[in-house]
Amino acid sequence: MIASNLEDTKLIAKKLAKDIKNTNVTICLNGDLGTGKTTFSRYLIHSLIPSKIKDDIPSPTFTLLQIYESKERSIYHYDFYRLNKIDELIELNYSESITNNICIIEWANKFKKALPSNRIDVNFEIKPNNSRLIKFNLIGSYKKQEYLWMQEKSF
Repeated sequence: MIASNLEDTKLIAKKLAKDIKNTNVTICLNGDLGTGKTTFSRYLIHSLIPSKIKDDIPSPTFTLLQIYESKERSIYHYDFYRLNKIDELIELNYSESITNNICIIEWANKFKKALPSNRIDVNFEIKPNNSRLIKFNLIGSYKKQEYLWMQEKSF
């Protein structure tokens, strides 16, 4: 689907948040630098726990991980960009975080072998007029879900 501006991106993140808010899920975000992964993550996290977060959501590029707590579960926001080896995920408690939480991973394709078999992949691409092509790919058990809005061409 095409997001023509930031408001479209925000609305897409809100729709995804509505679908996943009561689940444990891993969302894998991929795309080149500047395609909108962190912006989408911020909108998604704000939509999942709007009353809990008052400040801006920092990019986890340098911290590698930001954790946000809510009553229902935790949200783990990873950025794999600066990681060099899959072993570094152990130090970040990665394997435990993908079990009973919402896990958002930027640059997820960097360590495909570590990704859970059930997940939602979101790919970002810059298009003309600074718009974004956002493609959703439902993996594993998520293929059975009916997220019809993800099939739309534009928002």
